[in-house]
Amino acid sequence: MTAFSVSWWLFVLRLHRLQHGQCSYTFILPELDGGGGSHGAVVQRDSPPADGEWSAEKLKRLESTMENNTLWPLENSIQRNTRREAAGLQSHAVHNQTATMLEIGTNLLTHTAEQTRKLNVVEAKVLNHTSRIEIQLLENSLSTNKLEKELLLQTSEIDRLRDKNSVLESKVRMLESQQKGELEDMKEEKNRLQSVVSTQMEAIESLEKQLKVASSNNTALQRQQAQLLESVHTLISMPLLHPFAAGSPRWSHMWKDCADVYRSGYSTSGLYHIYIGNRTEPVQVYCDMETSGGGWTVFQRRFNGSVDFQRGWGEYRTGFGDVFGEHWLGNEALYQLSSQGQYSLRVELRDWEGNSAYAQYDRFSLTGERQQYRVYLRGYSGTAGRQSSLNTLGTGFSTRDHDNDNCDHCKCALMLTGGWWFDACGFSNLNGIYYNVGHNIRKLNGIKWHHFRGPSYSLRSTMMMVRPYDF
Repeated sequence: MTAFSVSWWLFVLRLHRLQHGQCSYTFILPELDGGGGSHGAVVQRDSPPADGEWSAEKLKRLESTMENNTLWPLENSIQRNTRREAAGLQSHAVHNQTATMLEIGTNLLTHTAEQTRKLNVVEAKVLNHTSRIEIQLLENSLSTNKLEKELLLQTSEIDRLRDKNSVLESKVRMLESQQKGELEDMKEEKNRLQSVVSTQMEAIESLEKQLKVASSNNTALQRQQAQLLESVHTLISMPLLHPFAAGSPRWSHMWKDCADVYRSGYSTSGLYHIYIGNRTEPVQVYCDMETSGGGWTVFQRRFNGSVDFQRGWGEYRTGFGDVFGEHWLGNEALYQLSSQGQYSLRVELRDWEGNSAYAQYDRFSLTGERQQYRVYLRGYSGTAGRQSSLNTLGTGFSTRDHDNDNCDHCKCALMLTGGWWFDACGFSNLNGIYYNVGHNIRKLNGIKWHHFRGPSYSLRSTMMMVRPYDF
């Protein structure tokens, strides 16, 4: 071995590691001196290569040094192997890098395709949402246009109405100015009329007082006349009232009602004595021989308010008042009278304006006191309304001390006064309080017949009477 060969073997060994992927390689390379290969050359150590790769400059220097020195066969073999391995390593590294780049590129392409697909989905959603928003905006625009048109129409209508209102206001102001003077004149005329009315009312009140005095005087005269007529009738019927008088049988002129009197030839209205039922004493009654053919036995009569009809059960049972004037014959006498056969009922009514009306029932019957003197009616006709104001289905008689009405929580005789066949306070009460003219309006407790003058008009006169149905 020569001297320069020895210097070549004095190299500094260094471990160089080249790694890529799953493979790693280790090379032992000689550390050359800086002079290029002479005897007694100084050995120098290089610094570690950067990133584990050979640089092109060091390879050139190594080739130059090996060519200038006389190498033995092993050196040449090592040199050739080293070159082949370096070239293979470089080719393998390039191949690995290329595969890695391809793999990275493939991954990037796959990721890019996925991102592109997602972006397409998002873009489609955005487009759909944008389309819906555009459609909604279009609908809103159409609605807005429609509302604007309606608003314009309403505005024009309001303007038209304002103009019309202005015209009307001007007309009203003109009429107010025209009628203001007329109103003042009317007020003055009203005050004058009020003074005249007050004067007339005072005169009417004075006339009413005079009328009451005249009525009382007339009542006294009527009573005197009744007493005279009674005396005359007593004198005429004296032979009939004494059974032991010669040639005069006891029952030859014992009339049972006014129809019987009429049939006997007496056709003048007035007082008569009749025998009712099993009574041995005669009953004095007023007979109407003129109305609707006559023969009527009167059991209720009112025309001047001289008799108080605010009585109890006992007085309505036995009767009260003046037979020739205002009176109530009595429920017991009426019951016995109607029990003699089939009777009809007639009610005569007259208001304060001179109008008269009547209500007639073909069948009239009355029960006894135990059955509360219930009244039953059939066959209504007349001019005092299209239907009956008196209940026809068997209503009991009621007074303030004997309540038999059909009102569950009230007493009609106390509220409406008098004694009557109250149903549930009903449409009629001919035994209410007597009110004179001018005070007879809006009186619920007066003398009323609903279907003739209404529920709050108090009548001037009434008369109730019965006669046989076959008269």
